[in-house]
Amino acid sequence: MRSVIRRVLAAGLLVLFTSLPALAKQQKANNIDFGAIACEEFIKEVATSDEDSIAIVFMWLDGYLSGVSGDTRLNWSNMEGFSTRLMNGCAKKPKAKVLDVAKAVGIN
Repeated sequence: MRSVIRRVLAAGLLVLFTSLPALAKQQKANNIDFGAIACEEFIKEVATSDEDSIAIVFMWLDGYLSGVSGDTRLNWSNMEGFSTRLMNGCAKKPKAKVLDVAKAVGIN
């Protein structure tokens, strides 16, 4: 089991690290403090970002929530539902913190 997790983690990190330099060159990527960013700002950023950047952000959020919950599975079919629930939750509570809404809507 640990071997599988290590392989998946290594593959994910490889993809992330190979794509980040290209992303940083395209746009000066700023660090994101998900514990501080409000939903209204997050929605604006998502609306003006490219698909690759958005995918990285949602993968990070999924990984964070997986770490918090102990869920070790990456379920691709749940990603679209999670992103929709998060965006809808943020639209309803624009002043809420993104991580608070993400935890409330969950990854499952």
